[in-house]
Amino acid sequence: MADQEHKRIASVKDTSFHYGPNSFRLLRLPVPRPGEVLGIVGRNGIGKTTAIELLSGSLKPNLGRFHDPPEWKEIFNFFIESELHGLHCYFYRLIKHKMKTTIKSQNGLCIPEFRQGKLVPKAVHWNVGQCLTEVDERDMKQQLAADLELIQVMNSNVESLSGGEFQRLAIAMAAVKNADVYLFDEPSSYLDVKQRLKAAHVIRSLLLPNIYVIVVEHDLTVLDYLSDCICCFYGKPGSHGAATLPFSVKEGINIFLDGYVPTEKFRFRGESLTLKVADTPQESAEEIETYATHRYPTMTKSYENFRLKVVEGEFTDSQIIVMLGENGTGKSTFLQMLGRLLMPDPVEGSNFEIHSLEISYKPQKMGSKSEATVKSMLHKLIQSACKDPQFVSNVMKPLLIQKLVNKKLVDLSGGELQRVLLTLCLGKPADLYLIDEPSAFLDSELRIVASKVIKNFIRRTKKTAFVAEHDFIMATYLADRLIVYQGVPSINCVANPPQPLVTGMNIFLSNLDITGRRDPTNFRPRINKPESTLHLEQKSTGCYYYMDD
Repeated sequence: MADQEHKRIASVKDTSFHYGPNSFRLLRLPVPRPGEVLGIVGRNGIGKTTAIELLSGSLKPNLGRFHDPPEWKEIFNFFIESELHGLHCYFYRLIKHKMKTTIKSQNGLCIPEFRQGKLVPKAVHWNVGQCLTEVDERDMKQQLAADLELIQVMNSNVESLSGGEFQRLAIAMAAVKNADVYLFDEPSSYLDVKQRLKAAHVIRSLLLPNIYVIVVEHDLTVLDYLSDCICCFYGKPGSHGAATLPFSVKEGINIFLDGYVPTEKFRFRGESLTLKVADTPQESAEEIETYATHRYPTMTKSYENFRLKVVEGEFTDSQIIVMLGENGTGKSTFLQMLGRLLMPDPVEGSNFEIHSLEISYKPQKMGSKSEATVKSMLHKLIQSACKDPQFVSNVMKPLLIQKLVNKKLVDLSGGELQRVLLTLCLGKPADLYLIDEPSAFLDSELRIVASKVIKNFIRRTKKTAFVAEHDFIMATYLADRLIVYQGVPSINCVANPPQPLVTGMNIFLSNLDITGRRDPTNFRPRINKPESTLHLEQKSTGCYYYMDD
């Protein structure tokens, strides 16, 4: 985006909130509508969470006057006279009619605790059941615990929960409250595909004709599935941001991917983000015949309460195998066995051929306490790659690594650390690249960028990648073949052999009882709405995943 375009946005008069001199400025706000789910999409750092705080009433619009904040009467008049006049009605109801709001925040969880007869926030020493009991205003505790698969952890302390369990508890704690406005900031983080769709059902179940539901989400498939309308955020991260007016779901997501707002005749991104698999270089038949085939045997890995069986399979050079399954089915375990970080259960006479391959592994958990800078870490671990103009151009530049080189690893955000670890993984010379959940902590735009980086790298180097991924768009874009997991999570699961994309996706989606297709405009995968004509037609023919290139 050109600097002059940033200046044009930042100079317009419709500032909703400004933190202070030389600080972030939020211009137009999303306009919620009662009885609809408003979806919000946009890059990190351009004001989505600030907008949530303003719409919740926890932050008061200052119209850019941080030294002399206006009173509510002036704020009402400001919005009624702007193109965002729908916000006048919303804020008037919020303040004058004292609408009650509840937020599922991006990272935190407000666990209640009684102290001297009063409820105060406390994030430890409570179990899941106690948390839900203390905030349940709709007598929905048991129903939501069942819908969000929390029954088995009702007696577990909050501090012992996994990321996915913690996320589902946070969603449940917002949904059990009796509110007029429900706001959810990134509800799909840490959840698998099945859990994301269940969370979407819970969120949509809150709708009534006079209820507002607002959701910030980076998984475009989930956003499409749960929203009635979409507002796109654009701007310059850390400097300023603005929201479009609401669009239909299809139009709103396509505007985000295209990078162009037709109603404003404004381009906020230099190029469109397309997901057409054919955009990547296609190998000739002669070239494919030269690729080596590698095999791995049937393996098992047993723990005290969990057993994973991996059915023997094979893969070739220049291929990406995506692993699809619920949380707790053993995707990370399989990757670690492939990467020689875990040994499978001993089997007499097994020949683990891939142990002869060079391996590069990007783990799922990304915590780093290193005081080293990104630059020093890159030069220490992948110095040759950093000097390769093609690697810099095809990997480091699109992942925006140059903006991070002077930062310490310990100071990086989750998304920044994800990009650095992905760069380190791809920068290491290897035959087999093992990548665990590359979408985690990345915004919608960077997820697509990272997908293209991985796909183009594997095609160019003629290597192989195994990728565990929950983001439906990333999984379907990346996959040449799929490994579908089946079984009972955390108890007994099977990793099936790699199979073609459409075959594997049909098995995976049929297990979830959902159907999907691809948008003809930008080829993004879309999950059909329940009971829609498309869903019923595809399900009746057994075609759970439809892909027409």
